[in-house]
Amino acid sequence: MELSVSAVNWLGNPKKASPAEAIKFNRFNMTFNSRHKLKEGQMIFINMSAGPHSLREVSARVERCERCGSNYQSSVRFVLERPDKQPYREAISVLKSIEQALPASIKAPLHMQKV
Repeated sequence: MELSVSAVNWLGNPKKASPAEAIKFNRFNMTFNSRHKLKEGQMIFINMSAGPHSLREVSARVERCERCGSNYQSSVRFVLERPDKQPYREAISVLKSIEQALPASIKAPLHMQKV
């Protein structure tokens, strides 16, 4: 899985994307390692691809970020809701396809709340 993460500045625009390594993933949550410390509750954008499927600038909210060796391990929950409170069905469908394309070692159970 190719993965990069962008913090969101105070205007809501993404900063420069930096590479990250996926640890666990399902269509609702993800845990990854990166060089950047993120704050709990912070909004980020995630770019990801696996096989023929890819998504750019998927919104996610940081649930946890802890030091892990020389990196930080962050757990995020995808924010897949439009301003009118309707789900982004297309993004959910692509996330499901990405999940199915990943090796079993990265897949996380769907009931995963906090990793």
